[in-house]
Amino acid sequence: MTQAEKNPYSDDDFAKASEHLRLALSLLSGNRIPPSPLNFRVGYDYVAGKDEVLKTAFDEIAEQPGGVSTGRLWSLYTRFFEEDEQALETMRLELRRIVAEIQGEFQHSSGNLSNYADKLKRFAGILNVSSAPATMSAEIRNVIEDTRSMEKYQHQLDSQVSSILDEVVALRKELEQVKEESLIDALTGISNRKAFDATLERIFEEAREEQTPFSMMLADIDHFKKFNDTYGHLIGDKVLRFVGATLKRSVKGRDFAARFGGEEFAVILPQTELTGAGVLAEQIRKAISAGDLKDRRSDESYGKITVSIGIAQFYPGDLPNDLLGRADRALYLAKTQGRNRVEKSS
Repeated sequence: MTQAEKNPYSDDDFAKASEHLRLALSLLSGNRIPPSPLNFRVGYDYVAGKDEVLKTAFDEIAEQPGGVSTGRLWSLYTRFFEEDEQALETMRLELRRIVAEIQGEFQHSSGNLSNYADKLKRFAGILNVSSAPATMSAEIRNVIEDTRSMEKYQHQLDSQVSSILDEVVALRKELEQVKEESLIDALTGISNRKAFDATLERIFEEAREEQTPFSMMLADIDHFKKFNDTYGHLIGDKVLRFVGATLKRSVKGRDFAARFGGEEFAVILPQTELTGAGVLAEQIRKAISAGDLKDRRSDESYGKITVSIGIAQFYPGDLPNDLLGRADRALYLAKTQGRNRVEKSS
């Protein structure tokens, strides 16, 4: 795990963090919310745009009767910041219990083995001297019983260790699930910005080492604010899920699709030149514009959904922001040229 993955605020320099601080305090003050650490974190992430799902949830709360309150902010905090921490803490406690159980079993086993070794040593001493047949017979009986007891205990220990191993394997699977969920956008079900940043960094390293091309695209939903203003955030969420599902169906192999932020999505295309990226971008654009979202009850259409797409290709010497910048400029060109179109970076 990189330092950036550990610290979600590593990109905030002094000026940016100061501005977010001012805006967060203003937001809380305007809603008469105490700037406690938990309230402040929700407010800071909201104004900084750290999580679009959080932003949508905050906006929905603000529109409810009574508006934003400390209680409602607490519900947001537990939803967005505590779930993973609670899951991990539960796993830590369970692992501590398992480790303590293992330590106890082996300490007990060590004591039993020590006693058994003493008895064998005593029996060996009897064999070194002349002993009456009755004494020898009794000692042999004792050694046989002790050996059988040790064998039975060993079977029990093996079974307990096997059971403990099963528990550890199950916990490992749960931990992997928590890790995977932290990289998924909760609303659309595709990868989130955190996963995108990590993947882009990895693909950059591969492209430099292997000297292979790759391209990326940025797609933005046209007139998305109109959907929210006209039909509400719930319909806006449906539009986002529809676009996310279309991207997920459209990418193949090592291609990687993610929600970049808000109504913007990104696709990374390893070992793909600009021409190939353009072909896929057109396929995605057409697939989205061919969709028709309707109200299930009234069968009312919500209107045509379109996206504008900008594509760019990696060049040797590029940094991630260079490639992102070119894709963003191409996206801006697609917007200014009439939307619902694909533009390539120059």
